[in-house]
Amino acid sequence: MRYKAPAPSSAGRTSVSEHPWDGFAIGPENELAMAAAQALAHGGQEQFSPLVVHGPSGVGKSRLLRGLAAERIARRPEAAVSWLPADQFAALCIDSVNGERDQPPAHDQWRQADLFVLDDLEGLERAPRAWDELEHTLDVLETRNAGVAVSTRSAPATWRKRGWPSRVISRLSSGLATRIGPPGRPALRRYLLEHAGRHGIALPAQSVEELVQAAAGYRTLDGWLARLALEARMNRPGASRRMSARDIAGTIAPPLVVDGAHVQTFLAEEGRVVNPIAPIESIARAVAAQLDVRLNDLRGPGRGARVAHARHLAIHLARAQGTSVAAIGRYFGGRDPATIRHACKAALRRIEADPALAALAAAIVAPDSRGTV
Repeated sequence: MRYKAPAPSSAGRTSVSEHPWDGFAIGPENELAMAAAQALAHGGQEQFSPLVVHGPSGVGKSRLLRGLAAERIARRPEAAVSWLPADQFAALCIDSVNGERDQPPAHDQWRQADLFVLDDLEGLERAPRAWDELEHTLDVLETRNAGVAVSTRSAPATWRKRGWPSRVISRLSSGLATRIGPPGRPALRRYLLEHAGRHGIALPAQSVEELVQAAAGYRTLDGWLARLALEARMNRPGASRRMSARDIAGTIAPPLVVDGAHVQTFLAEEGRVVNPIAPIESIARAVAAQLDVRLNDLRGPGRGARVAHARHLAIHLARAQGTSVAAIGRYFGGRDPATIRHACKAALRRIEADPALAALAAAIVAPDSRGTV
């Protein structure tokens, strides 16, 4: 019996004719996860199964797993592949219990799979029957040496605190767990340039930087590009009031250049006004020099008090200069918005309590640039 991964929806940013990995931007934040998924797609179950991909929403976990399922089917057409979201898995478990007795159990379709892919494990948190079924399914798949891949928004270290079953945690922890972080600026820039071409538009270099700095991630860029492309076609000289779907899709005519002023107006309307040359780098270097810490430590994962206090100050000053939370998070090692807000508040408290630190901050940026979080 064979089960194919469903065709990606429009929310997945790909058309039915595309492979889910087409246009998937690879960078430091996801290259390990991608390499593991490719190996598992080739049949490397022993080293990479179960594969656990974790990270915040919107970083590409679902798309990576859809690509894994599609790649396995493409490479091994005879393979039985089961791909489904965890909430659908839970619903099928309930339906199986309440269904007709002469119907085959729902678990047959995933227990017989050569590759079992379950997306967003948080979808099982209110379905105890589904956890039981997952435990048994993982047991069966292990005895059959089948591949398993799952995605989750929470890191494995937090699973016990969330109340997830110990036996499920034990089985999933026996494979490879890898985090996908928010995309960095280079990855967003590559993604933007490639997908702008697909939309049939070209962007000035400064506009690319403005959009990349303001974007919260790939999904944000997708929506912006779709709107910019449509507006460019509607506003071009001689454009018809009625455009064909082919025209809107950007499959005819050379790329249309989007005016930089239009991009700035667009971002203002989106509430994402940013300074395209916001000096994150210069602020970070100045703080590192003044407080005698290394820039790499400032941008890295270190949590020592001296480095952390310096990092908080640099983050606060960059935010006060109008730099977006997303851009600051990317610069400082992919930190999430909650961490950036905490750093700003911590730095502001220290500045208010320490006149010397306040004078140092004022020397790095203009005295009237102090902002709020």
